[in-house]
Amino acid sequence: MLEEDYPGAIQLCLECQKAASTFKHYSCIRYVQQKEQLDVALSKTCKHFDVAHYNKVQLAYSLLGKTQTAMDQLHMHFTQAIHNTVFQVVLGYVELCAGNADTKFQKMQYKDLCTHITPDSYIPCLTDLCKALWEVMLSYHRTMQWHEDHDNEEGVPVTGNYESVFDRSYVKKKLEHGLTRIWQDVQLKVKAYLLGTDMSNFKYDDFIFVLDIISRLMQVGEEFCSSRSEVLQESVKKQSVNYFKNYHRTRLEELRMFLENETWELCPVKSNFNIMQLHEFKFMGQSRSPSVSPSRQASAANPAEVPLFKQYYQGGNPFEMHIDNKEEETEDVLASNGYESDELDKSIYQDYDSDSDVPEELKRDYVDEQTGDVPVKSVSRETIRSRKKSDYGLNKLNAPILTNTTLNVIRLVGKYMQMMNILKPIAFDVIHCMSQLFDYYLYAVYTFFGRNDMYESSGLGLISSRLRTTLNRIQESLIDMSAGAHGTSEERKEKVPSPHLSQLVVLTASGTLYGLAERVVATESLVFLAEQFEFLQSHLDTVMPAAKKPFLQQFYSQPVSCVNLFTGSWQPKP
Repeated sequence: MLEEDYPGAIQLCLECQKAASTFKHYSCIRYVQQKEQLDVALSKTCKHFDVAHYNKVQLAYSLLGKTQTAMDQLHMHFTQAIHNTVFQVVLGYVELCAGNADTKFQKMQYKDLCTHITPDSYIPCLTDLCKALWEVMLSYHRTMQWHEDHDNEEGVPVTGNYESVFDRSYVKKKLEHGLTRIWQDVQLKVKAYLLGTDMSNFKYDDFIFVLDIISRLMQVGEEFCSSRSEVLQESVKKQSVNYFKNYHRTRLEELRMFLENETWELCPVKSNFNIMQLHEFKFMGQSRSPSVSPSRQASAANPAEVPLFKQYYQGGNPFEMHIDNKEEETEDVLASNGYESDELDKSIYQDYDSDSDVPEELKRDYVDEQTGDVPVKSVSRETIRSRKKSDYGLNKLNAPILTNTTLNVIRLVGKYMQMMNILKPIAFDVIHCMSQLFDYYLYAVYTFFGRNDMYESSGLGLISSRLRTTLNRIQESLIDMSAGAHGTSEERKEKVPSPHLSQLVVLTASGTLYGLAERVVATESLVFLAEQFEFLQSHLDTVMPAAKKPFLQQFYSQPVSCVNLFTGSWQPKP
């Protein structure tokens, strides 16, 4: 028994069955008969499956004629293993963060214990939790594989051996039914953990990482028992809606701040700039299903992707995930126009930046070491830079016209779409909030530049009825015009105060043609933003629930298409 040779011990016991009753006072025989140590040995296979160990245990139960009993016990052990595993993982983090030897946590229910996880330890604990649960599910998967291989090796049993046929059929059905039961236990344990903490104030990257982990876990469930993981999806949706409402509210307030500090100057981007160059949109360049997590983007692009249970069959863990290296997310979208960067070879116009375009004498801004002479026509780098700057002014018409605030809105749209692609159940909520970003930008640009106080009557000026309808809708649904006088506190939470034009922007000076440059940049930036939304329309349409698609169609037929009407609505004062 100490050598764990259970079949040998049982075989010896069976051979001496008649004599065994005479030697009951020997503990080794008593333990074998009571199957206590054998049951303990069976339970060990639930966390770390070992083929040799499981061979011995199954042969021992077979010799005892207790194959079905072994299966019943095995499923009880797996259920207990899941409970003990998650409890110990969470308890370890709670006690570590509590920093004392208080034993009250050990007496808590698992659900209550989860509420004591701190925000800082939330992701590490969730990762370790999934790692541990993976080991249990992998052990079950390998157990099923052992029985399948074992049945194939034995082949068809001898005719008449009905007991063997029945045992094998029982084991197969028991294992298959156990898949759903075990996965349900896993889901419920993770659900309790997910809902035990309010994640509404998590950083965006941290929340995306949580969704990434759960998305990977749902993939495990799909491979494990073809489950849609409704329990996990509902839990994540609940947290996501709560998080996103808070996140969006904060982003709208930030957008108002950006708009009120915007001087409507050109943001110098490269002539070939497009939103796919921003790291927020990198996920769209991968060939993957919207339900697949970001950590799997690279592998999902491979059509011959290996299933997780096969990929990690002999070792490793699919939850050994690391946050992407920030170096991979570096961007090169801003133009070096001669005064933003000392790296002259990184200008927006590559041909111009070539040294072949610079006269030879301009390169000789140094003292000749051989003669000690200074070149007569030595031109400083500042002169070169100023020449490049003036040339940039002639060529920058090729680059898109947008502002820093426009770029910020586009980045936000990318972040919103990341969340929407990971969690399709909140797709409508996300797209609705994305439309509000555009609506608020449109409303701000119009109130800043399109409205002429000389002709004000309704507050929206003399504009087309179609544009007036759109702006009225935005004003009623998004703009807080009450200043606390009307509307419930809940309604006002969904609205944002109307932005005010920065005092640095002067629209009344004739010397600047009444802010003509700012008006052009603002209008063109709005057109550019509308073009980006049009570019994303097909992608948004694929994730929008069928019942909500009319909303998307209305958004594109009203505010986005109205931008062209707006471009002709403002008229600088004569």
